[in-house]
Amino acid sequence: MFKNEYQGGAVVDIFSAQGNDPVAKWKLYGGQKAIKKEFDKEIKGFVYILEGSSQKNKMQMPKDSRMPLGLSQRFLILQVYVPLGKDFSTELM
Repeated sequence: MFKNEYQGGAVVDIFSAQGNDPVAKWKLYGGQKAIKKEFDKEIKGFVYILEGSSQKNKMQMPKDSRMPLGLSQRFLILQVYVPLGKDFSTELM
């Protein structure tokens, strides 16, 4: 998915909420009411909010699970805020 894109810099942003259609490369589970993009005043940027069950509401990249992501960076860093008492899960393959 990203193997033909420039990755020679220090970072490659794959989880951005910026732009007209930031989830175009993602497969979304749970519907539009469960997954939304909101502006966060504290970080001064857009964030994704997934409400409800973490087993039903998901974001998958790439859309086709048979495609490789194709990242060549050495590290993968996720910035995630999980409110106290809420479920969170991540799966990396």
